[in-house]
Amino acid sequence: MSMAADPHTPGFDWSARVRTTSVEALRYSRYVVLMKRLLSLGAFLIIATVLAFFFVQRMPRQLQMSYERLGRIENDLTMVKPRLAGADTKGNPFVITADSAVQDAHNPKKASLKNLEADLTVDKQNWINARAHAGMVDMDSGALELRGGIDVFTATGYELHTASASANLKQSVIHGHETVTGQGPQGTLRADEFHADRATNLLTLSGHVQMTLLGAKK
Repeated sequence: MSMAADPHTPGFDWSARVRTTSVEALRYSRYVVLMKRLLSLGAFLIIATVLAFFFVQRMPRQLQMSYERLGRIENDLTMVKPRLAGADTKGNPFVITADSAVQDAHNPKKASLKNLEADLTVDKQNWINARAHAGMVDMDSGALELRGGIDVFTATGYELHTASASANLKQSVIHGHETVTGQGPQGTLRADEFHADRATNLLTLSGHVQMTLLGAKK
């Protein structure tokens, strides 16, 4: 019969266990911080996409807008294959595309977008790619609905996925009431809901939050 080692007996390295626990806690904290930043950046990048699309005429020096053609679908003005290129406040370039942007014929500040994709260079060695299948925006109320799947990827191997999200553009907050999952070189996470606040740079995960940390490679 085998017995667990007594921490008070000679040869038991209690400090090794403390070191291991401390390292795991540090890696856990770093992973949580990184995934929080990733979710916030990815979600708000898509929001910035919609904002930039509507305010492109106000920032002609920073943005370049092109599209394949204009048309009408059920009397609504439609922009086919819109492409928006520019740079963020730090000078990092980004490119935003969509299959279509349909503007409400009765309200020019309401529109639906299909297959949004945004690419942002974070620094010389990292980029973020964010995708949303469909979106609906109302600039008067500041409401944005993203649905059909939202996916975020980075050059460093991290990714996040959720089915839908709602945002208040005036308050700079976004929240999701469906499962959000993420993974990367250091582990995985999942939660039933999330809430991100751009002003405080705070992300809250709730409802059966689970995180798994992978062991360090030898």
